[in-house]
Amino acid sequence: MGYDVQCRKCKEHTWAENIVDLLKGHTDEKGRFVCQHCKGTDTFIYRESQLQEEGEVWERWIKGVIQIDSGIETYSPYIFLTADSEGGNPTGLHFHYYKDTRSHSKGRLKHGHGPGGPPVLGNNDLFVIIEHLVALGVLSKEKVKSFAARL
Repeated sequence: MGYDVQCRKCKEHTWAENIVDLLKGHTDEKGRFVCQHCKGTDTFIYRESQLQEEGEVWERWIKGVIQIDSGIETYSPYIFLTADSEGGNPTGLHFHYYKDTRSHSKGRLKHGHGPGGPPVLGNNDLFVIIEHLVALGVLSKEKVKSFAARL
């Protein structure tokens, strides 16, 4: 699946052939998509998906990406930052992963998402997740406070 990165500044489009190309060749160090024409970062990828409810469509404007190092060479989770409009700020977190085994015999690039796939969470849902992790003892309050102090 390819990605059409659209620039709001110069109105040009840049094509990324697949998720690996997008993440390695079209993002800056902060995870923003970079226009290959003007080098601007006021960019987005537009996506729409049919919902199960008849006639309903989920529209989203992907504004950037958070890449997560899994420590496994072939498995790469990432989170798309989604907005509700072309000019809007990110309001959602859309979780994905890809597995790239193309360097192995009979390997392929698999993009994990879709039916039964990951949820899209609101930005504030991250705090709910952290709250639950602290309550379960997975994260300590001290670790969360230490992290927050570094921001």
